Amino acid sequence: MTIVAELLTKLDDTMRTVKGHLAEMDTERLNALVRLLAPRPSVGSAEMVLTILALREIEARNQARK
Repeated sequence: MTIVAELLTKLDDTMRTVKGHLAEMDTERLNALVRLLAPRPSVGSAEMVLTILALREIEARNQARK
């Protein structure tokens, strides 16, 4: 169980880091990243996770502008 907790902690840290990098990107680079990622990434893949995080960042920015 300790190994699982350590891995989940590392995963959480990594996800926070990725979200931070996405938040720092300008909108043009963020949109370019989404275009470069596979249009239909495999379920559970790193590409899918990154695509979802990038799209959430774009949506958050769009909501903030309204």
